[in-house]
Amino acid sequence: MDLRPIGVSTVPNGPWFLLPGAESPVIVAFDTEVEKSMVERALQVYSPAGTTDGQLRWEGNSLHFIPDLPWKAGIRYGLRLSGYVIALDGRELILSMDIPFYAITRSELPYLESFFPSDSASVSTSESNILELNFSHPMDIRSTEDALKLDIPGQKFFEWLDNGKTLRLSSDKPLDPWIVYRWSIQEKALSWEGAPLAKEFSGRFITDLDREFIKVLRVIPLLPPEKFEAVSPPAGGLWGRWTPAAPSMEQGLGFGHGIGVEFNKPPEIESLRRAFSFAPSISGTVEILSPVSAVFIPARNPDPETFYSLFVSGSLRDTEGLRMGDDYALSFKTDIPYLRILSFSPDGKTASALVPETGSSFSVPVNAGGIAQFYIDFSLALGQEDKLLLQEAVFKISLRPLFPANLPPVSLRTARWMSPDRLLMEWEGLLPGKQGEFHYYRLIIPGGAGGVHNGRGSYLNEDFILYLEAVE
Repeated sequence: MDLRPIGVSTVPNGPWFLLPGAESPVIVAFDTEVEKSMVERALQVYSPAGTTDGQLRWEGNSLHFIPDLPWKAGIRYGLRLSGYVIALDGRELILSMDIPFYAITRSELPYLESFFPSDSASVSTSESNILELNFSHPMDIRSTEDALKLDIPGQKFFEWLDNGKTLRLSSDKPLDPWIVYRWSIQEKALSWEGAPLAKEFSGRFITDLDREFIKVLRVIPLLPPEKFEAVSPPAGGLWGRWTPAAPSMEQGLGFGHGIGVEFNKPPEIESLRRAFSFAPSISGTVEILSPVSAVFIPARNPDPETFYSLFVSGSLRDTEGLRMGDDYALSFKTDIPYLRILSFSPDGKTASALVPETGSSFSVPVNAGGIAQFYIDFSLALGQEDKLLLQEAVFKISLRPLFPANLPPVSLRTARWMSPDRLLMEWEGLLPGKQGEFHYYRLIIPGGAGGVHNGRGSYLNEDFILYLEAVE
């Protein structure tokens, strides 16, 4: 009878043994040939996560266990041998051992000690630091950043503090308002020593700290700084160097005015520049005057005595990203009167002034040499000091033969502004009609923005035409 015990050795060879590599095998070796299937059934490798899967390979009398996945640093594994083993020479061995061991390092697993913002916290969309994670151990930068999952607008920026124990996350764009953001950091985050995160951590926060929507408080006409040539108002305040022309738009939008808009909270600038629209259309630019005010500067003066509608888009955002919601609408009438013809004096004498309507017919006396003169009185002054504007108005007015067709052309002999709103014109070359023969001429004062105007946005609504009969 052979009473010698069967010799057995293991790697790990004792509690808290450290396997040197991520794929180092666990080995069970015998000093004699044994029944292999019985040994394989008796062997088990495990961790806190459960049984560890691997491949079994015999090399002589030694059984090697190679894990399917590399060993994780800092994880406590265990080798368990439990059962009967029979040698080929008939000897028997009862296996009963449990050996804890580590691989790569015995370092403790890192874990998340704290984080900010707290779970389900309400935050602002403009937070400079979106998320802060505080770990128990210094962490490996790359694996930890890759393990962090959080979908946010813009490009992510990571900042490491406290010798690698604190991670701060920020972005080059603000968060979207009223959104639940969920984050998680997976176990593949490793410490400096290669130990994985003890478990996956997760949390969430809500960008609903700001619950007040942006809105328009008031809209007023503003005078630009150049209107104050003597004393320019100081910069700063709600309207900067612009000055309110009226307390509201009910008084109308005047010549050279901007449209000032005040909000209850600061708007997002790029959103504000796209927010204005008008019907009928007016193009222009937006200038920021203060954190809560801006002015829309029309590219041209609005039409006289015209109703406009101003719209501020509901897509306007505040600095927190909250949309206004509904469009803001305001209707107003321009405080720019049309230019009108108040009177026409066909004989050059103011005492005989007539109140004309376009298309009217008048008799005009023609003196010797075919000379006729008349006064035209305008409703507004055409340039108090602007002589060029007055001269331009004269040359826009025309007098042309109408009937019969063979009438010779006429020419302007003299023109004189008696005052900024009264013009005396003298024409020559007119032929008075004879008995039974009528001679007509057409006087045209052009209207529209390109016609006669006063330099302050006022012009005739349409061409003003008079039919003049030349008489002795």
